[in-house]
Amino acid sequence: MKFGPKLAVWFVVLAVLPLGAASVVYLASTAEFGREMAQQGKTLLTQRLIQNLRRATEGGAIALAQTARDLRRDAVFIAGDVAARLAAPEQTTERAWDDQTFKLLDTGKTTSDLDRIGVRIAADATRDDLAGMLSKLNGINEVARTVYARNVPLIRDMAIVLEDGATLSYPIGVSDDDAGRDPREQNWYLETMLSGESALFTEVASAAPGVSIVAAPITFADDRRAGVVRFSVHLRDALASALDSTRMPPEATAYLISIPDDAPQLLPHEVATLKPGATAWTSAPAPIPFFLDGDDGWLKVVSDLRTGVPGVEFVTRLGVPEVWAFGPVGRAADSAWNIATVFPQAIIDQAHATAEQTVKNAYEAQARNAIAFSLLAALLAAGLGLFAARTMTRPILQLHQAAAKLAAGDFSVRVVNPSADELGDLGRDFNNMVPSLEEQLRVRRELDAAREIQQHLIPDSAPTIAGFDLAGETVYCDETGGDYQDYIPLGADGARGLGVAIGDITGHGLGAALLMTSARAALRAAAGQFSDAASMMNAVNERLAEDAGGGRFLTLLYLHIHPSTPEITWISAGHEPALIYDPKNDTFSQLEGEGIPLGVDADWAYGADTTKIPEGGMLVAVTDGIRETVNGNGEQYGLQRLKAAIRAAHGHGSATVCENILADIKAFQGDAKTRDDVSILVLRTTT
Repeated sequence: MKFGPKLAVWFVVLAVLPLGAASVVYLASTAEFGREMAQQGKTLLTQRLIQNLRRATEGGAIALAQTARDLRRDAVFIAGDVAARLAAPEQTTERAWDDQTFKLLDTGKTTSDLDRIGVRIAADATRDDLAGMLSKLNGINEVARTVYARNVPLIRDMAIVLEDGATLSYPIGVSDDDAGRDPREQNWYLETMLSGESALFTEVASAAPGVSIVAAPITFADDRRAGVVRFSVHLRDALASALDSTRMPPEATAYLISIPDDAPQLLPHEVATLKPGATAWTSAPAPIPFFLDGDDGWLKVVSDLRTGVPGVEFVTRLGVPEVWAFGPVGRAADSAWNIATVFPQAIIDQAHATAEQTVKNAYEAQARNAIAFSLLAALLAAGLGLFAARTMTRPILQLHQAAAKLAAGDFSVRVVNPSADELGDLGRDFNNMVPSLEEQLRVRRELDAAREIQQHLIPDSAPTIAGFDLAGETVYCDETGGDYQDYIPLGADGARGLGVAIGDITGHGLGAALLMTSARAALRAAAGQFSDAASMMNAVNERLAEDAGGGRFLTLLYLHIHPSTPEITWISAGHEPALIYDPKNDTFSQLEGEGIPLGVDADWAYGADTTKIPEGGMLVAVTDGIRETVNGNGEQYGLQRLKAAIRAAHGHGSATVCENILADIKAFQGDAKTRDDVSILVLRTTT
């Protein structure tokens, strides 16, 4: 029997019969797989929902807590400024306030004024009584305007309430909360004066709906209190900056919940709501209690809200199944705050049913396809054997011979007259692959040459300079990179000391390497031409502004080390601040310059600064690749880990410090891919 019929028979025996048996097994396993996929789909949908709700809740709680801390910080800042002004001795005998700072208000409405501070005088005080004290506050409007502008639209208005009877409000005309009443009688004033601590007040009878109060005492050095600084805060805007509808599932509802200290049974109360589809939070006219009508899951939620424990629970409340994700925000003076996001469980059940039906439909389609495929394979197997015997042998042999020549290094080889079938396509792909492979090998050789050249440009080791121990390392993530280190002797035989540079060009790869080479040449040329660091840096900047293109630029830290003296001259061109570690005090300081990266603006004028390394301390300069190294969990190495590594290695020589820090980074990174070049420079004093 000839090869064609034999191949046909073997195809029938070896392909069709096992395929039929496999189809039966496949259908059974597919049915089981479908059931498992339906169950896993349910689980995955539930987990994804919980994850989204938890992320929205935790992110909103953190952001809202930070907003509250920022507002309290600003209130404390103004209170401290007012206390300092009032404690200062009077400079002149004239006891009059500045009309550019203050405007005396009556009890009626006033026009808006963003330049001055309004002054209301209580019934138990007079303008003459307060003139001397208010004259010390001339110019306080500038402080109020700055804080107000920084916090718009969160802050509705602010007031400085003095115990002697003056109330200073800003902006004029925005709020009349204090008109016609003495703010010294309000609960926020009395409690803040009593506690001496800044606080947030949510239950304020005199405040407009949806407005909370941030208060801070005005305290002198001897702990006497002169009054209170009060911010009226739009609760809706504070909530919008912490959590909006774009950060939640579309059907979810968000609540701001308070637990008033005096609430019966410590019931949670709804303060504000973000409903599905809404673009803004809605504040309740008065806190609305959440009652205990629900299952055990709901009672657990209430208990956790009372104690400030975050969590996610499936509950039934008022007869409606829901998913609650909740977390604490912090405390106000009169209550504890929580944020919760709530999702209807009915939508989850509907999604589960849809997923199960989708898997079922997919299984039925797979069963039909498997049966049809088995029948078709039986018909095609015999003919395929005959056809394959006639058409496959010759092109396969031709392709094999061409591949053997290519393996021997003959890049001129081609498959002659490939056929029009798939084997012909393989032959044409082979013909197209050979030039591409040859070009890739050429590019690889050029990249290897570029890497070798760049490696020669990076110093193998740091030079010796009297009074210092210097070391540096650079590790590229590609064949070539954009990180740069250099040591430049200044003057004849280094008579003027040593120039040390560490820099980082945007991006990495060949383009960054070329710009690094240009920067190195420019820096070395300028070092020989100019004696002062600022002029040298200006010349390098002009040169790189001409050479750089495509949005590339270079951040650079330049150090001029003066031999036998601990003083160092330095310039930072937009580079990562260098760290100076003082082991005696276990403190870090940073060299933060105001210069912009080189190559951005040719007319920028750089200025030099000087510093000293403390006894036994060290200076560590790095590129951003170290701080931004990421591990398998997506966490960055960060500044704090770098400081910890410096602190742990400070007792060793500079070279060992470099090695220890790089080893710590590698251990943190694990198997995660290196995304950027990393460089480190360590400088210690030896005397």
